Amino acid sequence: MLPSSTPARPPARPGAPARAALSALTALAALAVLLGLAAPARAAAPAPSAGGAPLVLVGFSGVRWQDVSTGATPALASMVDGAIGTVAVRSVFTAACPGDGWLALSAGRRATDSAGTSAEHVRAACAPVADVVDGAQPGWAEYRRIAAAGTFGARPGLLGDALAAAGTRTLAVGPGAGVALARSDGRVDGYVPGAPAADPRAVGGYVQDALESGARVVVVDAGRVRDPEDLPADEEPPAAAVAEQVAAVDAVVAAVQQAVAASTGTGATTLIAASIADAGRTAHLQFAAATGPQPGGGAYDGLLGSRSTRQTGIVQTTDLTPTVLALALGGDHGTRGLVGAPVTSTDAGASAAQREEKVRDLDAAAQAVQPLVAPFFSTWAASQLVLYAVATLALRRAWGGARGRRRVLSWLRALAVVYGAVPASTFLANTLPWWRAGDSTGTHLLAVTGAVALYVAAVTALALLGPWRRHPLGPLGVVGAVTAAVLAVDAATGSRLITSSLNGLQPVVAGRFYGLGNQQFALFATGALLLTVAVADPLLRAGRRRAAVAVVAVLGVVAVYVDGVLGSDFGGPPAIIPAFGLLALFVAGVRVTWRRVLLIGAGTVLVLAAISVADWLRPVDDQTHLGRFVQTLVDGGAWQVVERKAAQNLRILVGNWILSLVLALAAVFIAFVLVRPRVLGVAVLERAYDRHPALKPGCTALLVLLAVGFAVNDSGAAVPAVGAMLAVPLLIATCTRTLEDLGSPGSPGSPGSPAAAAPDPHPPAPA
Repeated sequence: MLPSSTPARPPARPGAPARAALSALTALAALAVLLGLAAPARAAAPAPSAGGAPLVLVGFSGVRWQDVSTGATPALASMVDGAIGTVAVRSVFTAACPGDGWLALSAGRRATDSAGTSAEHVRAACAPVADVVDGAQPGWAEYRRIAAAGTFGARPGLLGDALAAAGTRTLAVGPGAGVALARSDGRVDGYVPGAPAADPRAVGGYVQDALESGARVVVVDAGRVRDPEDLPADEEPPAAAVAEQVAAVDAVVAAVQQAVAASTGTGATTLIAASIADAGRTAHLQFAAATGPQPGGGAYDGLLGSRSTRQTGIVQTTDLTPTVLALALGGDHGTRGLVGAPVTSTDAGASAAQREEKVRDLDAAAQAVQPLVAPFFSTWAASQLVLYAVATLALRRAWGGARGRRRVLSWLRALAVVYGAVPASTFLANTLPWWRAGDSTGTHLLAVTGAVALYVAAVTALALLGPWRRHPLGPLGVVGAVTAAVLAVDAATGSRLITSSLNGLQPVVAGRFYGLGNQQFALFATGALLLTVAVADPLLRAGRRRAAVAVVAVLGVVAVYVDGVLGSDFGGPPAIIPAFGLLALFVAGVRVTWRRVLLIGAGTVLVLAAISVADWLRPVDDQTHLGRFVQTLVDGGAWQVVERKAAQNLRILVGNWILSLVLALAAVFIAFVLVRPRVLGVAVLERAYDRHPALKPGCTALLVLLAVGFAVNDSGAAVPAVGAMLAVPLLIATCTRTLEDLGSPGSPGSPGSPAAAAPDPHPPAPA
């Protein structure tokens, strides 16, 4: 029963509301088709060409920008005059070994030379790469076997086969280079054995002779750097210190620079120097620099980047393979179907000091945030349990009479909004360079906490002091809108805020570098749904049901566009479309039947397919994860992607079954409370449902959103947990405001009001 002052809900006309509720699906399909029609047709693959300037790629491992200085490593430091950046070297395991990096260059995908696996995804000691024997890599059969048993679709020898098929002359100097340029049968054309770091001058001579004799691609293994303080227990530490090992790498780079200048002249040959593996167990963003002509024309100048990361200053190891092919063969020949993209440069106007500050900041932020992520989530989850306990007591008991009760409820509402403001603030905190505050984890913790608190105060003030503050759904809608808007704007402008943030994407993990990941999707979609409920509810209360359905449809279309197109999220739309579709049916007053549910499911598949194909039809330079998944489907590798993601989800659930059980029970409990609050005596939520006709449908849609998001995403266990941490505090704030309104003079249910004489249909449960 509704309170006496609540307008009666007008009956819905059969047929018309259903058509209005399902119009969102039609709009989404039309949007996707328009994207496809507007996209240029896919160009045919260009014929093989002679390529551009010669390329010399100097690879090594364990060198970061923090190891580079003008005095100790002059050759590496001098490359700041070209284009510089960092390399995310993540491979099959958490930290990449040198063999992993060289195999990734050979295959164009993540690969490893280790057959061992572990629950933590940490491998044992890094074995040295074997030298070529009798013109072939001795461990090649094992490398191929390991790759075939993996789920990344790696084919060691892809680079060597492509160059050999094009008739490109190559030279490999050192064991790692032999792995990079080996063909699929392990044979290596043009090889210089031995460790280049032992005789840099000889390496320079080999490179100069090769370039002068017409070699188009020269790959040099400049050695590896291993950190004695960060090695696995079973790996023997090197005799030399890190600084000495880095200096040895720098000597090889210097010799190659001199050879390039002497043979073709500075600027006529592309020179790329990149660290393709870590120095120990800790993953870092590694050194990268390039000079000379770049793919697509022009010269390397500014900061490195690629289409695969869409981050200024960050590339991946798997980007080096298409870079070599693009430079050696010309155009994008041989690069289609690869997970990486050619390395190019941007921000040419930046000074050398600005570039260096940028690349050092990238790794500094990545390292500063890593040890804070787990404590942040643990503290956030535990503090929310405290909030729930406080809310349970405050909503059930009346301390200090009517005045004391109002004061307690007011403070509880403000506290709940503070909790709801935390997610958006974790992203906004990255507008302040908190990672520069000292070198210790404790200092970083204080700095990031202060930055988050600053934005929490701003978002809370916006929610509680605006003209919407008196409406019970006002703070819920405002905080939801802020959360969704922050993520939407960030996705549209390069994903700068979510990179290396407490609740965002981690570059060293290299799961994704742009758009919306699982946690960001959960927060964005939850915020968008809460905003939709807050906007649609006043319309329903005023009897404007058609307008409320239109609001749900429009905001649903916007949410799918932001998540699926701007956010490049393949697993988001399958959850957003059913949630908003069901909400539209509920708001329209249409009975939900199995037929309509199946229709929404079919529409979801249609929209997702249309958006993905539309993205695939765009030029390769503009494609996102969705278009590349379609290409993977065309190439026959989709099952490996699905298998890897399913295995990752299962590993998370089974690896910590106690945590999984607790999360499952908590999810079931919260769902039961939201759907059947009366059974557990949560009378205040039932009262909020009665006063706000869009609230209960919104909570039901939220459960659908989080459940489907959990099911269709890899690492999907985070989706319901993160979404609930935003939604539940804001629902508490709504319930608190409902009680405040019921206790206000003249409000329905307050002493002296007309409704006060009637018995309360939902009396509070006994304490």
